[in-house]
Amino acid sequence: MRRAIYNEAESDLLGAAQLIAKDSSEANPGTVTIDRAYRHRFGPAPRDHAYFAIWSAQGAIVGASDPLPPHISRPIDLPPVDGPRPFSTREHKDELEVIIRGPNATQILVGRPLAKEGDRLRALLRNLLAAGGVVLAIGAFAAWRLANRIVRPIEQLTVAAEQISATRLDQRLELPLASSEIQRLVEVFNRMLSHLQSSFEQQVRFTADASHELRTPVTVILTQADHTLSRPRSNGEYAEALEACLRAARRMKRLVDDLLLLARADAGRLDAPHESCDLAEVARSTLEMLEPLARERDVRIESQLQPTFIEGDAAQLSQVVANLVTNAIDHSAAASQVFVSVYSRRQRAYLVVADAGEGVPVEYQPRLFERFYQGDKSRSRQLGQGAGLGLSIVAEIVSLHHGTVDLSSTPARGTTLTVELPLRAVETPVPTPKAD
Repeated sequence: MRRAIYNEAESDLLGAAQLIAKDSSEANPGTVTIDRAYRHRFGPAPRDHAYFAIWSAQGAIVGASDPLPPHISRPIDLPPVDGPRPFSTREHKDELEVIIRGPNATQILVGRPLAKEGDRLRALLRNLLAAGGVVLAIGAFAAWRLANRIVRPIEQLTVAAEQISATRLDQRLELPLASSEIQRLVEVFNRMLSHLQSSFEQQVRFTADASHELRTPVTVILTQADHTLSRPRSNGEYAEALEACLRAARRMKRLVDDLLLLARADAGRLDAPHESCDLAEVARSTLEMLEPLARERDVRIESQLQPTFIEGDAAQLSQVVANLVTNAIDHSAAASQVFVSVYSRRQRAYLVVADAGEGVPVEYQPRLFERFYQGDKSRSRQLGQGAGLGLSIVAEIVSLHHGTVDLSSTPARGTTLTVELPLRAVETPVPTPKAD
């Protein structure tokens, strides 16, 4: 902007100088003066008064304004005659002077103070400062509003989050009318609360169920002991009471072992050794142990076991077979059969246990692998079954062996549980080079 104003002043002075050059060629240089039109453009105030001087070829002043500023002197270098700038300029303090060549080898100088231009530049600077201040104030206000809009929802979330404790995990944060990032943060936080609430509820339920299941055998032992010791007994009565206490103690030990196994699985301390084992052999040896139980319940076990090698822990896999087959025997009617098969297909090993029992009601099936879950507790008690940990342990062990277990059950027609495990990787033998 300053350059534009400077060029405008320079153009006016050049125009006035060219008009003086024209007048001096037509009249006595001593009688010419600055044209009134240019004086009007330069400004009427004394501070804006322009001045001029005409030097002859010999260097004498042949025409000049009155008064002429004392610093005026004849230019040493002649201005160019042609080219894009056929003139020269010089500055003295705040005054601008334009010099051109006139008629008869004269030099014509026209100059004036740049007071108006200085006023324009100062006004422009004030306007820019004012506009900058206004823009800065608007920007600061907008930044404050934006920051307040961003921070306020976070502050509200912080206050709401501080009010949530372990006993109030059912609370959820309201979705604020804020940016999508804040809304997404709230959604993630609420999902995390849902997971925490589910975990806490599961832990509370697990503790209550474990306490209840442990209390039953302890109560049996205490009752038997109190009743037996209330008066003198015969040897047979003492033996009968001890057998009842022993059964209760075994039940309690089995429950404690199951709880310890699940606790180790939850803590990531239940390892599955990478040992090669034949799943069919594991099933065969386990079925032999369960044969007395099956005969006691008048249930026949049929099996079709094909050699199927996998990597895992034979003891843990034997527990999987035992839990599934025991569960099938418990839910089979007398004179029925339980079918167990082991086979491989498409690089996967399968253990299938099927019974023709009463089946699992559809509403019970989604929760059948939950710990301590027993669909029909009254019937479970009648059968003297476990605490509802068998299938949970199966799921944990199968998962540890990178497998899956699926349930397929139709009420009144039976239940089939299918365990799928990865087959052992077969190493390709290295060919032995033939001797020459």
